[in-house]
Amino acid sequence: MAREREERIARNESLFRAANEQIAGWEERVREDATEPYFCECGNPECDEKVVLRASDYERVRSDSHRFFVVPGHEIPDVETVIERHEDWAVIEKSPAVEDIVEGTDPRRHDG
Repeated sequence: MAREREERIARNESLFRAANEQIAGWEERVREDATEPYFCECGNPECDEKVVLRASDYERVRSDSHRFFVVPGHEIPDVETVIERHEDWAVIEKSPAVEDIVEGTDPRRHDG
């Protein structure tokens, strides 16, 4: 049961990541120094909050399939670890237990 919950949360977060990847690809969003709003990538499928990031921060988080960015307080401590805290956002890392999901659903992975 715990494994199913952890997988469901990882899938929800991956859906938000996929949406953000599409948004990040919009031509008008390629200003490196600007900040842009993205969907919070938390495990709550009802979440509609935004995280405002510089393109460089977005790319840094996105470079690792196991990492997602969330609004502070949206992390789920029993299934993920906060590895960075900022004033308006945090970076979480998923456990190896859901590696197949987070890697397999990463739009940037060519082998997944």
